[in-house]
Amino acid sequence: MSALRATDTVMPTAEDTVHRNPMRPPPDSPRTAGEAVRVFFRHPSPLILLVTLLGLGAMRWQAGGFAWQDAAIALGVWMYFPFNEWLIHKFILHYRPRQILGRTVDFYLPKTHRRHHADPWNLTWVFVPRHVHALVLSFLAVVYLLASSWRPELLTFGFVYLLFGLHYEWVHYLTHITWCPPLAYYERRVLEHRWHHFRNENYWWGVSFGTGDRVLGTAPDAKDIARSGTNRDLGLKR
Repeated sequence: MSALRATDTVMPTAEDTVHRNPMRPPPDSPRTAGEAVRVFFRHPSPLILLVTLLGLGAMRWQAGGFAWQDAAIALGVWMYFPFNEWLIHKFILHYRPRQILGRTVDFYLPKTHRRHHADPWNLTWVFVPRHVHALVLSFLAVVYLLASSWRPELLTFGFVYLLFGLHYEWVHYLTHITWCPPLAYYERRVLEHRWHHFRNENYWWGVSFGTGDRVLGTAPDAKDIARSGTNRDLGLKR
């Protein structure tokens, strides 16, 4: 059923999915570390990120001249990334179609995210789409060509940012399979993201980090939050 939904032109509704998408992963979901890693790298996004990281790492190493600025950039990206994913998730992925001058304005990325909420165990919709990587990498390439003497620092920024991006993909993927590393950090991240999917989609916007939710007040105790009833169709009936 999920495979058919991956190519269907109509987004499945909450009513379509409620019985075949329980709160636990399906029986064929990866159950061991080996299975999890193999399935993860079958998808284009992790492979694109891994190859890009190898290239950026090699370029940065060749450029040499490591200094305190590189450490400061890495620290800055680490501090910013939780808010980056919080903002993208809330305002881009959960964008709601709008009527402007009689026309419905909508975008591909939030459309795929709605499919992800409607069919949460379908890994087709878990990963960042390839066109997003094309846009980000093209932007970095243009900035690199214009950066001149700042190229080493830009390479450091790109490497660290995309490294966190790969980690984001890994954590998000863990939320939608059976296996999870026996580490408290990952268990907590998986739990909170499943609350976002199966309890209330208006909270727990962080995926690989919970910092943004805690600073911005969107990480309540789940016992205090009622089920939204719209976590699968995001309130947009089809």
